Amino acid sequence: MKVTIQKVPAKEMEEATIHVANMTDDVQMAISLLENGEHTLIGIRDGERVPCPFSKIYYVESVDDKTFVYTKSDCLEVKYKLYELEALLDQRFFRCSKSMICNMRKIKSVKAGDNARLHATLLNGESLVITRSYVQEFKKRLGLNV
Repeated sequence: MKVTIQKVPAKEMEEATIHVANMTDDVQMAISLLENGEHTLIGIRDGERVPCPFSKIYYVESVDDKTFVYTKSDCLEVKYKLYELEALLDQRFFRCSKSMICNMRKIKSVKAGDNARLHATLLNGESLVITRSYVQEFKKRLGLNV
């Protein structure tokens, strides 16, 4: 994709023009980002409310009826159920097990595991298991042969 940037005087209104052959989810996400800015979740750390942009989320995990959002080096508790977050998050995110959602753009590598599962290593070095009931959809989302 070709990107062209043209500076305008400060008093002139900024605008973006997008030329596409097909309206894909990625294009729709870019439009939404341009129109609305970065989407964020509000998490809680040590009793403080902390904003967390979607782009910083590595994965989300549900443990003992609590939901946690993990970034590169932080962990925040959020007041959502996992299924609510699955509906709220955009197409960058993928349900990889009953208790976990991962950001596909934070995956560094994937390798086959036992019992038809996959092991994904994230950019921060953490390892996640993609359970066998989610493997086919994961491969499809990556564009691998199904």
